Amino acid sequence: MTPSLLRWIGSAVLCACAGLVSTAAAAGSSACAEGARRPIGDARIHLAIDEARRQHQLFGGQTIERNGGLFHVGYHEAEWDRPPGEGTPTWERVATFWRALSDSEPPRLMTSVGRVARAEAARDAAAGGIAPRAEVAVREALLRTAIVDTPWSAAFISYLMKTAGFSGAEFAFSDSHADYVQAALETSAAEAAGQPATHAFRACDVATTRPRAGDLLCATRGSTAGVASLAALAAAFAERRRGQDFPMHCELVVRADQAGDAKLETIGGNVVQSVTLSRMTLNADKVLSGGYFGSAAPRPDCSRAGPPCRGHLGRRPWVVLLQSRN
Repeated sequence: MTPSLLRWIGSAVLCACAGLVSTAAAAGSSACAEGARRPIGDARIHLAIDEARRQHQLFGGQTIERNGGLFHVGYHEAEWDRPPGEGTPTWERVATFWRALSDSEPPRLMTSVGRVARAEAARDAAAGGIAPRAEVAVREALLRTAIVDTPWSAAFISYLMKTAGFSGAEFAFSDSHADYVQAALETSAAEAAGQPATHAFRACDVATTRPRAGDLLCATRGSTAGVASLAALAAAFAERRRGQDFPMHCELVVRADQAGDAKLETIGGNVVQSVTLSRMTLNADKVLSGGYFGSAAPRPDCSRAGPPCRGHLGRRPWVVLLQSRN
């Protein structure tokens, strides 16, 4: 087969994929618009919202205001801090989120030599003949280090959905947001084709779909931040192998347009190193205001980006709304 023929076949396949994406998106927009008009009837969604609010308070109530500023600072991921009367420190709460995915909490540690199995590291430490108290110290140090170095925002969302009672067929529990975003995209495609689907969420255009409390608001980040539309996201996922790294971030919508006030609140994990509530504003069409789309750039007086020199903390490449189907 000649190189020119291979290029022609590749172009034809890409065009066909693009056509399928467009067809699914058109059919999906109708389902999304209809879904946005209905209140969510699944009681488990309300359980997830209640648990997100509870965790937010246990983490000290950290809040990002509508102007993108950090209004209130809470407890951070690897700290021993806790609210008065609570016995569980913050870092152990993060470990609880990981245990929704694996008893290894988390199963792999990020190190200077790459990812290392936590069980292997703990076993090697114990094999060194250290005293029992030292073993506890090593275990806690390993876990607290892993919590700092390993993004846990997807584990937080998976924890909320699992504790609310969703099954693996209904939600793709994962330490990568991309896995359940992909499941939602596949669900939208199945709906467009009139085929059955079990996943609890469909993928909707965040720029045109009204969010409801119980939906998931998702953004690209890092190496994928240039993917800034639902069509581009669907095309990227058409080429993604399941389990392949695709950095994203999702937050649970816990309040949306109550009494027509055009206000939005989300709760996410690992946002400025805590479980954080973000307040945003909806536009006249009751979808997310355009000022929240894009990267969080550093302030002009900062020489480099990063807390506390980041600009608008609520601004991200928001790219898809995962809408509850029930």
